[in-house]
Amino acid sequence: MKKFTRAIIAAAALVLCFTLSACGNKYVSHYSAMLMVRENTPNNASVSFDSFSGTYVIKLKNKSADEVFINYEAALGEGDIKVYYDYNDEKLNLFELEANGSFEGKTNAFAGNKTIYIIIESDGKSNDGRFSFALEKSEK
Repeated sequence: MKKFTRAIIAAAALVLCFTLSACGNKYVSHYSAMLMVRENTPNNASVSFDSFSGTYVIKLKNKSADEVFINYEAALGEGDIKVYYDYNDEKLNLFELEANGSFEGKTNAFAGNKTIYIIIESDGKSNDGRFSFALEKSEK
């Protein structure tokens, strides 16, 4: 009986270790969408959808030592969406979109060689959305 109990505990510990190590992403996407098109490279990302509900996470990576900023554009047909960015473990509000809204701008400069997360969160169902983000070198 002791061997059986030890085997169960060992198996549970292994499953727990693999489960915890597989959750290395800081943010996790969880959404439902129709006709969603996504593109994500280290320097550029875009997403467009017919309908969307939930959270979608984009990861941008500045691989150089140069300072960069994020240039962004967004448009939304129906619904409410909030967009955040995380840099150095701080989740900051980037912009909010309401029905028939659009937005464009750029962030302040970021220090080089860092990962930047963009978090798109809908408040209920949203329709006809387009978002694009691009890392660009800061001009000094």
